[in-house]
Amino acid sequence: MTSYSDRHSLSFSNRSGPPRRHSLTPHSYGVTVRHGSLSCGINDDDYRNTLPQSVIERKMSAAQPDYGANLEGSSINDEVYLIHKQPHMSARKWLVAPYCFLSMAAYISSSAAFTQYLYRRVQEQLFPNVNQINETVGCFVNTSDPNFEMQTRVQQEAAVWSMYYNLAVGIPALFACIFLGSSSDKFGRKFLFVFPCLGVMIRTGVCVAGIYFKFNLKYFIIGFFIEGLLGYIPTMLLACFTYIADITPQIGKKRSLGITLIELFNGVGGTVVSFVFGYFIQDTGFFYPMLTSGILVVIALVLICFLPESFPPDKRNPEGSVLDKIFTSFKFFFSSADAGSRWMYNILILAFSITVLSGFGTDSVEPLYQLNAPFCWSPEKLGYYGAAKYLLQNVVGMGLIKLMQAVMADESIAMIGCVTYAANYAIEGLAQNDLYLYIGAIIGAPGILTVPIIRSLMSKLTSTEKQAAVETIINMGGTAAGNEIYSATISYYRGFVFFIFAGASIVCLICLGIYRVGSRRTFPTPIDV
Repeated sequence: MTSYSDRHSLSFSNRSGPPRRHSLTPHSYGVTVRHGSLSCGINDDDYRNTLPQSVIERKMSAAQPDYGANLEGSSINDEVYLIHKQPHMSARKWLVAPYCFLSMAAYISSSAAFTQYLYRRVQEQLFPNVNQINETVGCFVNTSDPNFEMQTRVQQEAAVWSMYYNLAVGIPALFACIFLGSSSDKFGRKFLFVFPCLGVMIRTGVCVAGIYFKFNLKYFIIGFFIEGLLGYIPTMLLACFTYIADITPQIGKKRSLGITLIELFNGVGGTVVSFVFGYFIQDTGFFYPMLTSGILVVIALVLICFLPESFPPDKRNPEGSVLDKIFTSFKFFFSSADAGSRWMYNILILAFSITVLSGFGTDSVEPLYQLNAPFCWSPEKLGYYGAAKYLLQNVVGMGLIKLMQAVMADESIAMIGCVTYAANYAIEGLAQNDLYLYIGAIIGAPGILTVPIIRSLMSKLTSTEKQAAVETIINMGGTAAGNEIYSATISYYRGFVFFIFAGASIVCLICLGIYRVGSRRTFPTPIDV
C-alpha cells in the first residue's frame, strides 16, 4: 500500500538528457514512473476534483520554474523523489509556547476576577450588609426564604451584564479577526501576536481603574469594546495556531501534535492561575489580581520581540488589497474548484462551532452557577475547581493524545471527546453537591481533545484564518447564548443550560460520524496519514 507522501511526491527527469514526457514544467505537473505513484498530473480534471484546494495550491506552487532552489533530493541524474526544503528557524520559535501560557493566563485570570467582581457588585446592591468577600450569608439555600428570590435576581442580573460585556467585545472582534487574519499573508504573522495583547492590556487597565474607583458597571463596556477592536482571544489563538501551521508539515500527525501542545500550554496557564488566583482574590480582593493580569500581558509582549517571523517576506503575497484577500479567503465556501472538499470543511466547521459554543458558554456561566446555591462557593473554592479541571484536562486529556493517535484516526479521538463532554455537562446539570462537579470534570477530561483535533483536520483542508473568524462568531454567540439561557431558566431549573450543552455535544458527535464515513469515500487514504 502506498503512503500519502508516495502518491504526492515530485519527480524530475535527467537534466543532461532529453526531457521525458512527464518532466515537471510550468505547464505540466510531473508524474513519477516509480511503483506506487499516481498516473495522472495536477492538470488532470478528475484528479484535481478529488483533492482539497490546499493540496492543489501546494502542488501548483511547486511547479514554478525556480523550483530547483527550493527543493532537495539525493540525486538529479535520474528519476528521484524530491521534497521541499523546510526553512531553518531559530530555536526561539518555541517562545510561542510561553507566549501562549502567559496570554492565556492573563485572559483567564482577568476574566475570573472580573466575573466574581461583577457578581459581588450586583450582590452589594441587593445585600449591602455583606461586607466580607468570603461570607456566605448572601447565599441562601432555602427556597422558602424571601431572600432566595433576591439571590436569584443577583444571578439573573449578573448574567445579563456578562452578556452585554461579551457582545461588546465579540461584535468588533468578529471584524477585527477577519481583517487581521487576512492581512497576515501580506504583512507576516508576528503582528498578530501584538494586537490581542494590547487589547487585553487596555481592558485590564480599564478594569483596574474601574475596580479602584468603583465605576458604574456600564463604563467597563469601553474596555471590552477596545479589546474587541484589537482582536480579542480568537486572534491570539489564530496567531498561535497559524504559527504552528507554518513550522510544522501539513502531511502527517505532527501538526495535530503541535496544535495539541499549544492547547496544553494554554491549559497549564489556566491551571496555574486558577489555583493561585483563588487564594489571591480571597485574601486581597479584586484590584491586585486584575493588576497582576495586566503585568502578565506586558511580559507576553516582551516575548514577542524575540519571536522569529514564521512567514518571511519571500513567502508573502504583497499584491492585492486586504479586502481582496478577505474575499479569496472565503471563496472556498462557494468556489466550484473546491467542491470535492468543501462539504467536509463545512461539516467540520459545524462540529467545531457546536463544541466551541458549548465551551465558551460553559466558561461564562459556570462561575455564576457555582456561586449560587447549593454550592455557594467562595473564590478559593472556585480556584480549586478551576485548577483541578484544567489539570485533569491537560494531564489526562492532552496526555492521551500521542497514545490515542497511535491506535486510531484523529476524527475518532474527537468523537470520544464529544461523548465525554456530553457526560460532563449532564452530570454538571444534575449536580447537587461539590462531588458531582468534580466527577463530571474527571469524566469530561478527554473532551478537551475535540477542539484541537478538529482544528488540525480543518487546517489540512484550508487556511486557519477562516477558522478564526468562525471562532470569533461562536465565542460571542456561545457566551451570549449561555448567559441568556441561564438567566431565563435559573428560576425554575438552574442546571438546564448544561443539558443544552450536552445535547450540542451529541450533535457534534453525529457531525464527526458523517465526516468520518464521507471522507473515507472521498479519500480512501485519510488525508492525515
